[in-house]
Amino acid sequence: MKDSRTVPVRDLISGASPSISRLAAVAKEIKVFNRLVESALNEPLRSHAKVANVDGDRLVVQCDSPAWSARARLLVPRLLESVNRELTRSPIRHIQIITRPEQPEGNPPKPRRAQISEQTRRLLENVAAGIENPGLRRTLSRLAKREP
Repeated sequence: MKDSRTVPVRDLISGASPSISRLAAVAKEIKVFNRLVESALNEPLRSHAKVANVDGDRLVVQCDSPAWSARARLLVPRLLESVNRELTRSPIRHIQIITRPEQPEGNPPKPRRAQISEQTRRLLENVAAGIENPGLRRTLSRLAKREP
C-alpha cells in the first residue's frame, strides 16, 4: 500500500518537490555570490572566505578563523559595492562576516550507527522494489534491514 506522503525518488531528483527546488535555487544563488565575492577579494583572503548564505538583502560570508574574519570585515564596503555592481536581482544591503566554528582537538567521537524508523524502513523497501539497478536495489534492501 502506497503512503500518500511518499514522494518518488525520481520526483525529488527532478525537482518536482517544492522544498528540493527551493534548496537547489538557494544553492545556485550561493554559487553565484561565491563567484562575485571571490572576484572582489585578493589572495590570500579569497581562499579563506566563502559565502554561507543569502537571505533577502543579507549576504553571510564565512571565514576560516577570527583573523580572516577581521580582515574581511574591513572590506565589507568594497564587497557590497562590487557584489551589487554585478547583480541582476535586488541589491544586497548587509554583509555579515562569521567565523567557522573550530573543530575540537583530539580524537573525534566514534560515529553512532544510524537508526532508522519503521516508516523509513518501509519507504526504503518500496523504493528498492522499484529500482532497476541491481546493486542499488541490494544496497537499499540491506539498509532497510537495519535494526531500529
